[in-house]
Amino acid sequence: MQSSKLILEYFKKHWPRYAIGIVLVVVATFFTTLIPKYLGLAIDALNAKNIDIANVQSIALMLGAIAIAAFVVRFTWRYLILGFCRLVEFFLREKLFSHLQSLSSDFYVKNNTGDIITRSIVDVQAVRMMLGFAVISILDILVTTSLSIFNMVLATDPLLTFLAVSPIPFMVFVIIKVRLMVRIRYTKVQEAISNISTKVQENITGIRVIKAFSQEVMEEETFSKLSTKKVEAEIKLARAFSLIGPSVQLTFGIVFSVFLVVGGTLVAKGTITLGDYVSFNTYLMLIMGPIGMIGRIVDRWQRGIASMKRIDKILLEKPTIDDSRADMSITELPSGEIEASNLNFSYESSEGIPCEVLKDVNFHVPSGGSIAIMGPTGCGKSTIATLLTRVWGCDDGMLKVGGIEINKIPLKVLREACAYVPQECFLFSDTILENIRFYDSKVKDDQVFAAAKAAHIHENITEFPAGYQTMVGERGMTLSGGQKQRIALARALVRNPKILILDDCMSALDSETERQIIENLKTEIASCTAVIVTHRSSAAALADTILYLGDDGEAGDFDGR
Repeated sequence: MQSSKLILEYFKKHWPRYAIGIVLVVVATFFTTLIPKYLGLAIDALNAKNIDIANVQSIALMLGAIAIAAFVVRFTWRYLILGFCRLVEFFLREKLFSHLQSLSSDFYVKNNTGDIITRSIVDVQAVRMMLGFAVISILDILVTTSLSIFNMVLATDPLLTFLAVSPIPFMVFVIIKVRLMVRIRYTKVQEAISNISTKVQENITGIRVIKAFSQEVMEEETFSKLSTKKVEAEIKLARAFSLIGPSVQLTFGIVFSVFLVVGGTLVAKGTITLGDYVSFNTYLMLIMGPIGMIGRIVDRWQRGIASMKRIDKILLEKPTIDDSRADMSITELPSGEIEASNLNFSYESSEGIPCEVLKDVNFHVPSGGSIAIMGPTGCGKSTIATLLTRVWGCDDGMLKVGGIEINKIPLKVLREACAYVPQECFLFSDTILENIRFYDSKVKDDQVFAAAKAAHIHENITEFPAGYQTMVGERGMTLSGGQKQRIALARALVRNPKILILDDCMSALDSETERQIIENLKTEIASCTAVIVTHRSSAAALADTILYLGDDGEAGDFDGR
């Protein structure tokens, strides 16, 4: 769903708050436009031959009351509308994040993390500012200009008023011409911000590699180039609308100069009063304020439009792996049995050329059984693991789980029945306890401890000063590779899954630790179907059968190496 439709959906449910705020904007602006009128009356009262102090005092009280009323109403609409826009921002970001969770792995292969983060934060904020500042400012301009012109006609005459405000249509025309240029250049700015975000994210994640290869200076130079591109894009954007504000001031400055002469002549001739003259000039200044904001309004509006288009590029993405072919009546897998029949799989390269990985692979694992998948690097071992959890998809009839064609099993049902430990173990920036429990309140502490013992990590955890409450840091960077692998293994074991998939998850362990874990796993995997992707014969010894894949992705004979 497009961002505009999501915003409209929110408006339909919560429009009274925004509508009331809009009405109050008009009321506040109306109060503001009364001030020049009463100021003119006060000038005429003070300029009279016989000054009526009571009349002057009543006008002064009225001005004070108008100012207080304008303040109260303005405060109220700001609370209503700006608060509403914050809620829209929250709603849009929640929907965007939810949609990101639904997208398949190929989306994240094609798009970089920094760009996604920028769209989720900076672009959503730009939409909020468009709905708040830009919309309200446009309304303020329309109401202020209309009421001011009406009162200016009353104070002098229509012809003089027309001459005073005649430059406004010309300025609006110039601004309309500039707006498309602003939108294009703002898109370039956002792209530059995305590139910087990506670079910062990559450098923080790979800081150990950067330091190990002493590439700090080189990375600083690369970052400097990206920052320079951002500055250049922002300068071009500034040029696009930098003349708007000064042009407005210049135009109204000329109008003021002309009317000082013309208006002064009319006062001298007695055609208009001094109060009317002051009132007319004050209305001109009142109009000048909002008109002078047009540059910022165009900036915020075009930023918002450009950001909505960038957000839509994510929202309009469709997951390639979904439940479109699933039988939603299936709520649980009957067993952990796995069967592959002539399993083929090809990745699509960046050029759109299919790259064959698996070719006519056949195997069968009974429920409670186990299989080890071995072979050289790049032969498709990990691909089978991802196909079993439908991270990637395969054609109908090639793979069955629990006796059911895998594409007919709802994703939630399939993945809740599986526990997957990938090659690159990812830990969240939280406590060890929550990383193992994985935020599932149903998992008790004693279950976490038992899983950690089975993964041979319990003793290491208890040696930490904070024990299971130890914060692991972003991506688990405070732990060794072996510790991260064992915590990830414990996270899988604590789920007591029907299918346990171990994707070369003991590669960072020494032989003795691996041996102890294997002894523990002999008991743990007895109750589930196990798929073990490994290069090591010691890990493969856990399995009932071994599937060996050749370089071409076809099943071959295991030679024991």
